[in-house]
Amino acid sequence: MIDAHITETVRLHAESMEKNGALCPEVLELIHDRGLFKLFVPKEVGGRMLGLPEALQVFEDAARADGSFGWLVQIGSGAGFFATVMEPGAVRQLFAHRNFYIAGSDRPMGTARKTPGGYKINGTWPFCSGASHASLFTATCRIASDDADDGKLQAFAFTPEQVEIDEDWNAFGLKATGSHIIHVADAFVPEHHRFDVADPHFHFDHPVYHYPFQPFATANIASTAVGIARHFFEASRTHIDRKQSSWMEKTPERYDQVNRLLAEHEAAFLRAREDFYNTVESSWHSHLEGSPLEESHLDAVVGCSKIVAQAGIGGAQAVLRHLGMDVIMEDHPLNRIYRDLHVASQHGLLVDMTGEAADL
Repeated sequence: MIDAHITETVRLHAESMEKNGALCPEVLELIHDRGLFKLFVPKEVGGRMLGLPEALQVFEDAARADGSFGWLVQIGSGAGFFATVMEPGAVRQLFAHRNFYIAGSDRPMGTARKTPGGYKINGTWPFCSGASHASLFTATCRIASDDADDGKLQAFAFTPEQVEIDEDWNAFGLKATGSHIIHVADAFVPEHHRFDVADPHFHFDHPVYHYPFQPFATANIASTAVGIARHFFEASRTHIDRKQSSWMEKTPERYDQVNRLLAEHEAAFLRAREDFYNTVESSWHSHLEGSPLEESHLDAVVGCSKIVAQAGIGGAQAVLRHLGMDVIMEDHPLNRIYRDLHVASQHGLLVDMTGEAADL
């Protein structure tokens, strides 16, 4: 699904998108044409509805083209899961648009007060990737009422007109994701735009919706890190070849030494990538056969996701230090890829329990 035309177009605009902090119209048009934000949206409402292993490969290929592009394809597609928890009428109304994209947060940082026909919402939520091009926003609130729902966590869907975007995303990587903070003040949300992410109804159904969520989400993010890492190793090889003549003049052995270092770390990364996909494939086949997924199997998916992300970021760190002064400049392509890999790998789902990370 991510062909040479998409890759070339995305990379052509990558530098300007980073400077502008958002995807450009040309790239968004390609995404909408190919339905790349709809990989987990039911076919009944115009989605692509892929199986998990196939979708992971698309996420990797998208991130291999560019980190911010890949991150948004992955995050945008993941919102397709809401089709299982929202009312069918709302799904048909909101998900069928060509430019469908949900930005939002699962952090319980809002309040919802009951009012006739729905709720009045107030809240502020950070890290809403793709906020600038979202057709819909979702966020988690705590119910404030005098009945049994008081204090209950629920999710709500808002239209773009109800949301104020505060462009605060100043991370040093994935700059074009526009992962800004959003504010909602006294917005009325009808009852049928309220949903419980822990209570799916499966009005629209597919095996991917029944796959356990944590390993699903972890694998999605890992595949994005994998794609960025592959791009880094490939771009490093191109950079080394371009530097060959100048390096040979000053330090003849440097070219071969750096090439060997690159090959060593890339090989270790590719072994971890193979283990990652094999583990996901095994769990997916068991899932399709109706076999209950054992805890050890799911732990293996999460574990391999963390290992491959670490192999990518660790290898990139080891190689970058030997690539020369050119790559420390922010406008160098390798610098951007390296920073994107750091930010994608910083997600809490990819960091071991002994480490610390801020959730994206």
